[in-house]
Amino acid sequence: MYAELVEALRGALDPLLSGRVAALTATALMYLSFALMRAISALVVNREKIARIEAEVNEWEERRRRAIEARDRRMYERVMRERSRIERLRWEMSKERLKGSIASIIAWLTFFKLLWDAVGGGRPVVLLPLPTGYSKAPFFTWFLLNSFWAGALIDKAWRGVKALVHTER
Repeated sequence: MYAELVEALRGALDPLLSGRVAALTATALMYLSFALMRAISALVVNREKIARIEAEVNEWEERRRRAIEARDRRMYERVMRERSRIERLRWEMSKERLKGSIASIIAWLTFFKLLWDAVGGGRPVVLLPLPTGYSKAPFFTWFLLNSFWAGALIDKAWRGVKALVHTER
């Protein structure tokens, strides 16, 4: 099944990864895979749970700060009684975020392996400008270079789309 998927992708991508559209195709493939990784991570992580926990932790931090500023020992002791519960909530929030990170790493490795096999990791797809001239960069190099900023760009685009959807309602 995997071999058939790789062959189908190879057949579809071979003409697109030759000639002048190779860099555009390789870039589009990477951003598509990063968008899919973002979607997978969003499916795994319970955002409402994280938001609820963050609100509760922030409210506790604010009460603690007010007690310190007021120098009210009794109020501070009352707030600090909840510290172990808040620490458990922080741990829950960390676990929830870790699930998203693990899902993203697994998706990244999966897409990298799939595209490596379908495209051929050493296949040159872009020309990189260097001080000494242009150098042909293989697919895996282009994928890794895009990994550094693609996630941030996809996140910004995702937030922008969500903001547009919320303002239209």
